[in-house]
Amino acid sequence: MNDKTVAVLGGGSWGTVLANLAAERGFKTTLWMRDIEVVEQVNLEKQNSKYLPGYILSDNLLATNEIETISSSDLVIFCIPSDSFREVAQKAAPHIRATSHLVTATKGVEEDGFILMSHILSEVFGDERSVGVLSGPNLASEISNGQITGTVIASSSEDLQSIFVEIFSSDSFRVYVNKDIYGVEMGGALKNIYAIACGIADGLDSGENTIGMIMTRGLAEMSRLAIELGANPQTFLGLSGVGDLITTCASPLSRNHRIGKCIGKGLSVEEAKKEIGQTTEGLKTLKVVWEKAKERGVNMPIVDSLYKIIYEGEELNNSIQKVLGTDQLKDVEFFNNI
Repeated sequence: MNDKTVAVLGGGSWGTVLANLAAERGFKTTLWMRDIEVVEQVNLEKQNSKYLPGYILSDNLLATNEIETISSSDLVIFCIPSDSFREVAQKAAPHIRATSHLVTATKGVEEDGFILMSHILSEVFGDERSVGVLSGPNLASEISNGQITGTVIASSSEDLQSIFVEIFSSDSFRVYVNKDIYGVEMGGALKNIYAIACGIADGLDSGENTIGMIMTRGLAEMSRLAIELGANPQTFLGLSGVGDLITTCASPLSRNHRIGKCIGKGLSVEEAKKEIGQTTEGLKTLKVVWEKAKERGVNMPIVDSLYKIIYEGEELNNSIQKVLGTDQLKDVEFFNNI
């Protein structure tokens, strides 16, 4: 048993996989969740059948619904949906020691203003705390099957990066480091919007050319907003940008892609939500990003078109043109000679 301890808050598919990765590598790991029935199943049957049926969990993993049990953890990872992230962070704060490293693995934005999850951690725990952001092309179901992936841990703290790499990095779960917390987190949040757009295109049988165009024009929109808000658009060329964008936009395993496909097939937004049955961060992020783009005058036609469909009830009429909007002509932005 390794001497460092890990706590993961959030018992969905992503939180369960992360907790088990640490536990399998010999680290004592606590998985906190609200649902006592799932807690008991994890501890007694060593699986979380609600989210990952058949995925056998390590004996080093202990589930709990008592948040005070995380108090001795060296590393605390938040895998909480964005709409309840602040509430859980505030609930956990009195029980997390001052030397613990904090990581957010949530890819979303708080709806009440354009507030990223790392900013919430800094607000709740103080600016002096060591905070990191985990992001990348990380579909939980594939990771649970042992398929190879890469992920990025972004932090200004080399100690945090080093501890995270020590705990999680393996041949199949390859951890890379980055110091651009803002860029990594923005990439992880924004790509969910374009996964919905690609899902709609898929539902409309628009073809692979169209999906490829949505991905690349989506990357251009993401970069425009990044520059306006002070992030480095070059970060989007890494795993948390292009890597995650490709995976989330193209994979039928992506919840955001799936909800878009349901809408493309003719379901209403509410019907699509019921069909998916899990949190789709892209819907919430879309609203916040649309508001921020309007406020700052950033040209984001796909975001604008999706907002009209999702929040204003504009009919698709079986046309992908409704999703694409009207973009500017330049292909590659931010480089003067291209």
